[in-house]
Amino acid sequence: MTFDVMAFGQFHRVEPVVRPSGTGGQLDEALAARVADPLFLLARQWQMAEFAGEDTGSPVRCRISTESTPLDAFRAGGDAPGVSLPKGMPLEYLAEAGAAPGEALQELPLRAAAWAGRRFLDTLRTQSLSDTVLDQIDAAVLAKAPLPEPPANPDDDPLRRDPGGQALRDVLAERAPDGVALAGYLDGGWHPPGLTDAQRTAFDQAAQLWRDWFRARYQPPVPSSWARERLEHRFAVTAAPGGRPVTLTAPEYPGGTADPYQFDLDTGTTPLPAPVGGTPAEVLPTRVAYPGMPAERWWEFEDTTVNLPAIGAGVPDLARLLVVEFANIYGNDHWMIPVELATSALHRIAGLTVVDTFGDETTVDPVEDDHWSVFRLTNAQDGTPGPPLLPLLPTASARLEGTPVEEVLFARDEMANLGFAIERTVQSATGRPRARGDEPPDDDPQVSPTDPTALAYRLVTAVPAHWIPLVPVPLATGSAAVCLRRGQIPRFGPDGTRLPQLKAAGRILEPEAKRVFFRDEEVPRSGVTAGRVPVVARGEDGRTYPWVGRRVRAGRGEAASALAFDDAVPPGGTSA
Repeated sequence: MTFDVMAFGQFHRVEPVVRPSGTGGQLDEALAARVADPLFLLARQWQMAEFAGEDTGSPVRCRISTESTPLDAFRAGGDAPGVSLPKGMPLEYLAEAGAAPGEALQELPLRAAAWAGRRFLDTLRTQSLSDTVLDQIDAAVLAKAPLPEPPANPDDDPLRRDPGGQALRDVLAERAPDGVALAGYLDGGWHPPGLTDAQRTAFDQAAQLWRDWFRARYQPPVPSSWARERLEHRFAVTAAPGGRPVTLTAPEYPGGTADPYQFDLDTGTTPLPAPVGGTPAEVLPTRVAYPGMPAERWWEFEDTTVNLPAIGAGVPDLARLLVVEFANIYGNDHWMIPVELATSALHRIAGLTVVDTFGDETTVDPVEDDHWSVFRLTNAQDGTPGPPLLPLLPTASARLEGTPVEEVLFARDEMANLGFAIERTVQSATGRPRARGDEPPDDDPQVSPTDPTALAYRLVTAVPAHWIPLVPVPLATGSAAVCLRRGQIPRFGPDGTRLPQLKAAGRILEPEAKRVFFRDEEVPRSGVTAGRVPVVARGEDGRTYPWVGRRVRAGRGEAASALAFDDAVPPGGTSA
């Protein structure tokens, strides 16, 4: 039998074998790592000025003591009273889902109102009632709280520009009650006629179950924090560290995630008392690393992901030069101390002691400077850095946001000397966003001449119905400052008769309010966009919190409405 030796792979494992005697001996000599030229190493240390350093020790252990004070109350902007801060409820939910008692129900679209009413009829099926009695109750509920019917005058129909909403209204007619109206009747103690005592008891039980669900689903948790004229949220949370009331105010919250840097700190006019006691802990510090950090070893090649020396800076770029210098010189002086802290609380360090490699203990005090600070909130009283307090807010860790159901673009039209609130999308009766730009335009309000060769007179050019004018008016009597008031552009027919005015269709412009004002400085030349976004989040308690929040972001520049008055139109053409 023959075989080819080259067809087989051969492997050899090399293992170190320590000789028991001789020149090798044991591994003690190798592990000792003796230095052949210590004078060279000392010279290198002298060359690098290490003998003059005072920070040659590295931290190996830290003793830290922290004081925690739970956040106890939430207060919406203005003069709204404070309410207890529920444990585990996301702060964004309280800040964005708040509304006046009747405002939240006004924002319910037709689909949501019908779904809530239909849920009540389904809740009745959980009680021990016969089919005949259930049919009797259904008929009474549908007659008592019907869905809104179209008015006799089509121009007065709120859904006349919403074809999807009209179709949904026709489908749901006499099939589902209005949940909003039904909730009001049930709160007033209404009962269907002709029920026995046992049937009334079963009806009350179903009504109570449904009312609890309806309040938890649609009743606002707190008053509204939305400042309409400023297009922002304003709210505050309070705590009492050391027995002193402290307020965290969010004066310009645009919506989204409630980060600590959006808050100002109001501790009153006197300093906070020093922390007493606290929760001690011993932790191991960890060196902080970042891209572009200088290497510690002499011959080590540094990371080229971020080339700090290649950052260009001019004479006025002082902040950039400081960052580069600090990163290059003090890059290896950053250490991180992990500390476990509870959320929904206000924390401060009661004491910090660092033990280095030489066994020396150093007590680290907070840096106090009236003009510059890092990781400190601003004092709401005078704008100086506040005391060293760290807020850990009960924010939503995981949040899902849908497509905006409403979006309004605030822009300036310098040619018309007006501002415009352009309703790009509004919420349809179906609950979905509806583009107002797809609505059919109004007729051109121009008066046709009797002579076909003559010029046609146009009193005012047509502006899309979803362009709501913002008229500058004095901020106060006798004041040179102005604010923007929501107005209306007059509409005329071809014969010169005045047509009914068109109102805003969304909730941001509040069409039911008679007068709506916006601050002039809140609508810059770049514009601003405000929208309503459906959000669902899970709190620390495991519950899900759905709401529709308002978001504010930058706009898209100036607008051009082509608004003009007293215009002459050439025959068969348009004005210049």
